[in-house]
Amino acid sequence: MRYFQLLTVASFLSVFLCLSVPARSGEPLGLCDIQVDRAGKTLYFLESGPRRLAAADAEGNAPILRVDLPFPPVKMRFVPGEEYLAVVGGVPEGKVALVRVKDADGADRPPAVEKVFDAGFSPSDVAAHMKGDRLLLYVTDRFAGQVLELDGKTGERLRSFDAGREPVAVRMTPDGRYLAVGGLLPEDPADVAQTSSRVRIVDLACGEVTPVALENGISNLYDLELSPDGNLAVATATRGNYRTVTTQVEGGWIVDNVIVVVDIARKKYIETIALDNQYRGAPNPWQIRLGNDGAFLAVGISGSGEVELISVPRLYEMINYRLPEEIQRAVAPEERLLPFKTRFTFGLDGTRSVAIHGETVWAAAYFDDAIGRARIRIAPEELDGSDGDRGYPRKPTLLAEDSPPAPGSPLRWVELSGVAPAKGVEIARALARLAPEPQETAVRRGERLFYNALICREHWQSCITCHPDARADALSWDLLNDGTNNPKNTKSLLFSHETPPSMITGVRPDAETAVRAGVIHILFSRIPEEDYAAMDEYLKSLRPVPSPRLENGALSESARRGERLFESSRTGCADCHNGEYFTDMMMHNTASQDPFEPRHEFDTPALREVWRTAPYLSTGHWTTLREALKEGGHGNADGRLDRLTDEEFDDLIEYVLSL
Repeated sequence: MRYFQLLTVASFLSVFLCLSVPARSGEPLGLCDIQVDRAGKTLYFLESGPRRLAAADAEGNAPILRVDLPFPPVKMRFVPGEEYLAVVGGVPEGKVALVRVKDADGADRPPAVEKVFDAGFSPSDVAAHMKGDRLLLYVTDRFAGQVLELDGKTGERLRSFDAGREPVAVRMTPDGRYLAVGGLLPEDPADVAQTSSRVRIVDLACGEVTPVALENGISNLYDLELSPDGNLAVATATRGNYRTVTTQVEGGWIVDNVIVVVDIARKKYIETIALDNQYRGAPNPWQIRLGNDGAFLAVGISGSGEVELISVPRLYEMINYRLPEEIQRAVAPEERLLPFKTRFTFGLDGTRSVAIHGETVWAAAYFDDAIGRARIRIAPEELDGSDGDRGYPRKPTLLAEDSPPAPGSPLRWVELSGVAPAKGVEIARALARLAPEPQETAVRRGERLFYNALICREHWQSCITCHPDARADALSWDLLNDGTNNPKNTKSLLFSHETPPSMITGVRPDAETAVRAGVIHILFSRIPEEDYAAMDEYLKSLRPVPSPRLENGALSESARRGERLFESSRTGCADCHNGEYFTDMMMHNTASQDPFEPRHEFDTPALREVWRTAPYLSTGHWTTLREALKEGGHGNADGRLDRLTDEEFDDLIEYVLSL
């Protein structure tokens, strides 16, 4: 049933208001999530720039409808029954909104925000479950490290669960028993032989939380998806080869891009499988979605603007697991010969989010304000199981009619050239723009380049691989700028241009030099000077996230006591950590170097956002600030910190973690 059937007067007014929203508000749309309903008929996408949810008929037979959201959105999930979408976002005042998108009979209706609840500090994902007639929402609070259980009727917080470091993805098993929660960054010391992000399994029946460590070097875990029976979780991630010297990038020498499989019932890590091929990376995998028939997993390869399809039957073969019966019924035996990996491009930039229904895949491009559509055509008699990555059609020829729809118009699909990535597989591609091609500022262009792996040789990685959100990946790397066999903890790039010199050992005089050296010696490439300058502008534009330890935006009483200690001679902290950025921009001997490190003096780091940059000190050995001071002895050469009472030490830590 289309949008305009059986509309009441009230809903007509709602439609009018939605259609009156201009297609562009002078800023990039920033498409950050896309969903398709179970019928495969209606697409929903989030526009983070103008803070909107949009609904569009997938075939372009009805106008695009938009509704404003009272916060910047991050991600959305359907509520069981698909009458509502739960949308999360906002920092520091996190929110979850229930947006009605369908009538009780399943007919599409103009989206309307019906409820908005508080959802912690920094909600990053949401899962929904019906327990009897009660709706429960499970929201990951990224920087508070929690999963919040909320009553979907009142917004009341019922329970919370420890979710470890930066939980950014959550999925619920079909029986409502378990949550699988993916953490973005590693949680271990950076200078040890085993460090990784975690997938946590939350048993909702008893409240037990089981962290599952993954393969060594797993970081940047942006999303996860469950198998149809809920027994397996499959997460997107990168695998950093941080124990090697970064002498080359070819073949994934520094990092490769992967999916990670976890057995939920057994609460056990199973396997890590590369998304790359031998000579070309699949950089920065982002969202992962399972098709409605269970035949394919679709992965948004954001760093190269691609989409990669994973054959679920072939995946089960690789890990030696029995294929769920529902997939066996949906996938014909001859289709078991589908390539394990099939990769293709729309020529768009920043394909972070994907949706899949049957043999149709959609990808939303964060930087291009456009949606790509791929229809997979399979000739079973020709399939031979070969790899689905023949050739590399990077940039399709866009037609003159490739233009955004006017306000109140439907999606306008423009057919692109098809591709045949494997024998027996053809992909018909189309593109629909949602806004004019952006007239980019230097900051926006710099952000695009920072996230773009096409400027890297063989496309293995981008700047965000080691600097997610332009911060730090919680790993230590043995770079060539200061010798070998002396790994250093990755630094956040926040305020890097304002606080020279750069790098822990100060080997770069300023951040401008470091940006150019990073492209040359880490991406093994070169770009025009105007592109370097744009990246500089992007990094200069970064602003700190308020600490989750603040109370209504202000220091707590404990932190205020800690501030006085910080600035007093009893601690001497402000001797080095002073000024707007809490750094004197000088080199100091901190007695914290690696045994193989010939240098003894290190650059004083800024302390803004230090609450999110663990592990600490040059080696990254200390996972908490308390450990860095108490056990690592940082700032305690003369024993002055030992003379603080336990309460005073707690106050000092509270202040620094509130910056």
